[in-house]
Amino acid sequence: MTELMTLPADWEGMPAAFIEGALLAANANPKPLEPETWLPVLVHGGMVEDEQITVAGESKKAILNHFEMQYRYIKAGEYVLPEQVCWQEASGVSDSMSHFAEGFLAVWPYIEPGWADQVMSDGTMRMLSALLTTCMLIVDEKTTLAQMKEAGVEGMPQPAELYTQLPLMLNEVVMAADELQQGAAAQAVNPYKETGRNDACLCGSGKKFKQCCGK
Repeated sequence: MTELMTLPADWEGMPAAFIEGALLAANANPKPLEPETWLPVLVHGGMVEDEQITVAGESKKAILNHFEMQYRYIKAGEYVLPEQVCWQEASGVSDSMSHFAEGFLAVWPYIEPGWADQVMSDGTMRMLSALLTTCMLIVDEKTTLAQMKEAGVEGMPQPAELYTQLPLMLNEVVMAADELQQGAAAQAVNPYKETGRNDACLCGSGKKFKQCCGK
């Protein structure tokens, strides 16, 4: 079972479950995007702030390390949603699950433009739509269902059915984004994506990647 990241002791931003969802959204980008674009969201949660926010030092290092680990696990077919953010029929949508969906949706506005001009298969388009709908349902099921009804959307599975499929949707969308990016010969959106385990770590520590950010 994949675990939520351990946040630095001085972290004053969003909870780990929110960050897990936010980083998955960032990993679902079919085009390159500097992490500095979306990192502030992990602090302010998507709220508009007058003061410019930056994430640096140990916090940035820990977050980008987890970002990389997510990507590597997904590529290897080994990523599993942390237990805290998984749907449990007996208990319903937990606070952590809600935070996770909020994190994904908070970063998504920065990722969505990368999908706008992509030529997608019908399967990818449906999976992406289902993923976004599922996250919206998790955050506010009642309002989202009402909006779907008003828009004339019919034949959708029950929310609980979608919640159980969330891990599959996430893996499929991230993999589809990666294939689009690689197919376009784009540079990696992930700063560590091309770094080997025995290469020098990009953070400049002088250590091998596996002994530093890749630990």
